[in-house]
Amino acid sequence: MSPEQLKKLQQLNQLFAQGSAGPKQVKQLSALLAEINQLASWPEENIKQTLPSH
Repeated sequence: MSPEQLKKLQQLNQLFAQGSAGPKQVKQLSALLAEINQLASWPEENIKQTLPSH
């Protein structure tokens, strides 16, 4: 997770904790988490592509 992603996640977390998050923030959180998950799984997928299947 990049520092920018962490900062955005913390900002969204605060809005949700305060109960002031709306549909826009839900979409932002969803997109951010998808981006983080995609980056987190990339090396694993890359390894699977380079190793021969048995």
